[in-house]
Amino acid sequence: MAKILYYDASAGISGDMNLGALVGLGVDFGYLCAELEKLNLAGEFKLERKNVLKNGIAATKIDVVPLKSQPHARSYADIRQILESSNLSQSCKQRAGAIFRTIAQAEAKVHGTDVERVHFHEVGAIDSIADVAGAAICLEYLFEKLGVSRVLSSKIELGGGVAICDHGALSVPAPAVCEILKGAQVSLGRANFETTTPTGAAILKACALNLREQDRRESPRNFKILSTGYGAGDKEAADFANALRVMLCETSEDLGSKDEPNLSAQTGYGELYEQILISTNIDDMDAESFAFACDILRDSGALDVFSRSIFMKKGRTGFELNALCRKRDAARIKGLIFAHTTAIGVRECVVRKTELAREFCEVETKYGKIRLKISRGRVCSFNAEQNLTDENLARNYPEILKFKPEFEDCKKAAQRFQTTIREVRNETLKKYDETRNSKK
Repeated sequence: MAKILYYDASAGISGDMNLGALVGLGVDFGYLCAELEKLNLAGEFKLERKNVLKNGIAATKIDVVPLKSQPHARSYADIRQILESSNLSQSCKQRAGAIFRTIAQAEAKVHGTDVERVHFHEVGAIDSIADVAGAAICLEYLFEKLGVSRVLSSKIELGGGVAICDHGALSVPAPAVCEILKGAQVSLGRANFETTTPTGAAILKACALNLREQDRRESPRNFKILSTGYGAGDKEAADFANALRVMLCETSEDLGSKDEPNLSAQTGYGELYEQILISTNIDDMDAESFAFACDILRDSGALDVFSRSIFMKKGRTGFELNALCRKRDAARIKGLIFAHTTAIGVRECVVRKTELAREFCEVETKYGKIRLKISRGRVCSFNAEQNLTDENLARNYPEILKFKPEFEDCKKAAQRFQTTIREVRNETLKKYDETRNSKK
């Protein structure tokens, strides 16, 4: 059985509607707020949650409330820097980066400019940054905590009338929305206002499999609804609820490649994954362009990008480029390698990856709060010589525990208190041990 997240966008989608719907579905609001703090934009915004009725339907309303004046516009490079310098998980950075890149590509096409030169106005505001990063956080929560493996969407309602934006009055849908949803199934005219924003459109385009050009697939026809969530919009309509509905569903239908966590194949160490490793050898490309290509791959869904120096024929030095990705992303990653490097061929193979289960906590130290990553697992192999039973294994082999203070937190603390990173790390581990022992 596979779990899917199904978006019913028949009333449209915006960034705040999406957050409300996913929180209403089961994403922990406190967890969302705590993770958003990792953007390192403390004091610039806060989330407010309330329960509302939209045409008699109980829905969750999430508002991003700015706490200080914001820059008039941010460039795509500015937003990339915010994400890269954040302490979000790598998967959240990648997903949020993919959403913003979807918007940037659309805006560049609409305004006839280069992607890197795009300046966001409404989308560059703090509420949109929080909406996009929040979407990535919520989706990671649903993948890891609730076992979701796929995201699919219905036909998307765009609305009608005129929307006022930084460029003046524009007919709905906005040009960027049209560009983002090119090729997707949409509808118009259900309302005399904008029902789908560029942010909402980009979230679906970047994350829903049936909206992505490289991975279009049919939605399952048979599934069981496990739970629903409704995210309220800002508008009121006479004949329908201005709310986004999401459904957590279970289906036995084959949804394609099994490259997400295989929840039925638990190991003693953690989850077992199947992913694709794409490799190529390059000896005719300058280092700066090579580094830029690696950044593009990371922003576009690659789970890991790494390289090593190699010697090629005739004694030439070169790079071996390796990109690890999900099966569903392999075609796009290969295309980007061909587009942004001098490679004329690539190799690919299926790799099995096992990860320790991970969790995060904050440790109060004399240097302030430092986040600590805790990885855990247990040896579960059978030893024939010792003839150990499962119970004996649990008794003879202690749980594997690894602790790692977050580098960026330690770095900032070291700079602030004019000490060493090693001292901050040691203090963090010491305080964590004291706290843990006091609870025994």
